[in-house]
Amino acid sequence: MSVEKRIEGLLREAACGHAITKAEAQTLLSVSENSLEAALLRSTADQVSRRRFGNRGLLLGQIGVDMEPCDGDCAFCFFAKSHTSIRASVLPTEEVIARCERFAAGGAQGVFLMTMHRFGFEWFRDLCATLRRSIPARLEILANVGDVDLSQLRELRDVGVAGAYHVCRLREGVDSCMPAAQRRATIERIIESGMAWYNLCEPIGPEHTAEELAEQIWLGVELPCRQHGAMQRFPVPGSPLYAHGQISLARLGQIVAVVALATAHKKETTSIAVNVSNVVGLFSGANAFFPEAGEPLAEIRRPNHPDGPEGFTTALWRQSNEITTADCRTMLAAAGFSHLMDTQGHPTRPLNANA
Repeated sequence: MSVEKRIEGLLREAACGHAITKAEAQTLLSVSENSLEAALLRSTADQVSRRRFGNRGLLLGQIGVDMEPCDGDCAFCFFAKSHTSIRASVLPTEEVIARCERFAAGGAQGVFLMTMHRFGFEWFRDLCATLRRSIPARLEILANVGDVDLSQLRELRDVGVAGAYHVCRLREGVDSCMPAAQRRATIERIIESGMAWYNLCEPIGPEHTAEELAEQIWLGVELPCRQHGAMQRFPVPGSPLYAHGQISLARLGQIVAVVALATAHKKETTSIAVNVSNVVGLFSGANAFFPEAGEPLAEIRRPNHPDGPEGFTTALWRQSNEITTADCRTMLAAAGFSHLMDTQGHPTRPLNANA
């Protein structure tokens, strides 16, 4: 067996610094995830990213600060009002502060505060202001909220929010109730506000075509994102997309690799993320993880019950343990990364399995 010459040539040029085109990205996304071509793609992206980011990894925590049946009603979401059993709850501010402190202790450089699509803006703004006065200055506050206007984004910026995650998702307006134009407009307002824009190709399922993936990825190539990457969709029981199942880690790594090569020339993109955190992604061009909890406490933690007041992470709908900062450092060290870094790419602390 041999690698297809066209793919081999394309990847050789990419390894030398050539920025791949959208058409080339689609070609790379079209090959089988278990092919030699896909293996070479992941290896090439790994080489490019390690050189680009100095073999450093980034940790950005995430905390679900409120939850309820969501009017967004996305076909892929655990919280969609049509098929969720979740009950409304809000995480107490003291608990958010405690979790932020544990993220900082574990080497995270920022924390995403996640809400439903519709949320109380004044409450969220005041929470962010309280956190900025209460948590370590080096820990950036990042928003992951629904569509907001420019004045609201400027208010968040003024109370200390450094950036925001927002995505025009795959099949937006088809698998969700939000028009793609509305999502893109919010992204453009985030950039206009002066906040850093965080982006992923998501939520990826087996049914998404190479053309769809390339098109969605390219929004983060055309617009200046601080972070790009890819996230697999978890099949939520009872949801309309459950029957499609889940992509493999090899396929997720393949998509991450394309993102890494597509953004290799973009200086404003300072990390490539993979979600859920896994070692395959780290050997495919990713260098950033989203830990779901900070440094583990000495005592045994309660399970994250869907109807409890503990907030949410993706562990809730995976029905698994939360991935901690310690877990993430262990994976980064096992993959041969040398240091953790901040959101600008500067090294913060050395990495080893026991760090």
